[in-house]
Amino acid sequence: MKTFNYIILFSLLIFASCKKKEYPVSSIEGSPVFNCSMNVNGIPTTLEAGVNNYYMYSSFQQDSNNVYGFMAGLKQTGCSNCPNSVQIQINDFKVRTSNAQTQIDSALVPGNYNYLESNAASYFTAQFQSSYNKPAASYLWNFGDGSTSTSSVTNHIYKKAGQYKVSLTVNGVNSCVSNINTFQNIGFLNNGFRTTIVDSSTSGNSASFFANNMQGSPPYSYLWNFGDGTALSTAATPFHTYLHVGSYPVTLKVTDNTGKIAYANYNFVTQTDLSSCAVNYTIASVNATPNTLGLSNIVINWTDANGTVYTSKDPLQPAASYFTIVSVENYEKNDNNQDTKKLHVKFSCVVYNGTNSIALTNADAIICVAYK
Repeated sequence: MKTFNYIILFSLLIFASCKKKEYPVSSIEGSPVFNCSMNVNGIPTTLEAGVNNYYMYSSFQQDSNNVYGFMAGLKQTGCSNCPNSVQIQINDFKVRTSNAQTQIDSALVPGNYNYLESNAASYFTAQFQSSYNKPAASYLWNFGDGSTSTSSVTNHIYKKAGQYKVSLTVNGVNSCVSNINTFQNIGFLNNGFRTTIVDSSTSGNSASFFANNMQGSPPYSYLWNFGDGTALSTAATPFHTYLHVGSYPVTLKVTDNTGKIAYANYNFVTQTDLSSCAVNYTIASVNATPNTLGLSNIVINWTDANGTVYTSKDPLQPAASYFTIVSVENYEKNDNNQDTKKLHVKFSCVVYNGTNSIALTNADAIICVAYK
C-alpha cells in the first residue's frame, strides 16, 4: 500500500511539472479573457488576451487641458509599434485640476458616445418637465441612454445626437402608478424633430387634440391613434369622442416635408373620470454646447499588419458610426497598482492614416481601463 501511494505521488509531480504554463489573460490577473471581435475592412478579426501573445493593457493620462483619457490597449507583448492591435480611449466628462481624482462612475456610464472630431461635436442638454393629475409620491425617469433621475423636473445631458426612448413612471400617494414613454429625437433643428400632444375643449368624453412645439420643416402629415380601437385620423387637429369614461393612451406620428419622423405619446383622461391617474411629460428645451475639449469623446487607434497607425480622431465619422458602453464593472488593480474598470463596449467607425482609411465595423469588446 505504501509503495502504491509513492507511485501516485510521483505521477502527480510529473504531471504538474509538465503542465504547460498559461499565458496571462490580461495586464490584470484573473478572468474573464479580454477580447475584441470586429470586421476590419470586412474581414472578421478577433484579438484575445492570452492567445497568440496578446495582452490587455489598462492606463490613463491627463492632457494639456486637464482632461483625463481612460485607455485600453489590446496588443502583443514585447513590441514597440505592435501590428494588428487596437487602442480605445474614453475621455472624462469634465475638466479636473492637475493630478486630481476622477469621478469614474459618472464618466463611464452605459450609453452612446461621440467620436472626437476636428470640428468639436456638440453634446445636448435637454430639460424635461413632468405633469401628473394626482398627488405624486415618486418619479423615475429613464432617458434611454442608461441614465435615470428621480426629479419631477430635470435636465439631462446627451453625449451624442440620436433617437432615445424616454420614459417616466410616477407612483401616486394613493398607490396609483402611471407610465409614459416616447421615442425622442435629440439633436439640432430638423435632426432633432420633436413634437408633443396637447388636448383642449374637453367636454364630457370629448376632446380636441393637436401637436405642439413642432421642431421639423412644414408642411406636416399626421397619423393619430386615440387608444380606444376606433379609426385612425390624419387631421392636424382632430376632435374625438370616447364612448366610455376612462384613461386612454393617445399616440401621434408626424412626418415633415423632408421625411423625418417625430413621435408623441399622451395619457388622456376624460373629464368625468375622477379615479384614473395619468402622467405626461414635455421637453421644454434642447440646447447644444460645442465640445471643444472632447469631453466624453472616443478615440480609437488601429495598427495594421505593417505597423501603420490609423485613428478615428481627426476626420468626420460616417452617420453609421457609433460607440456604446454596454456595461461597467469594478475590476482588480493592474500591474501598476492602479484601479481599473471592466467595460463591455460595441462600436463601428472609420480610422484614417492621412491617406487611406479602414472600416472597423460590428465590434464587440470586453476591455479594461485604469483611472486615478
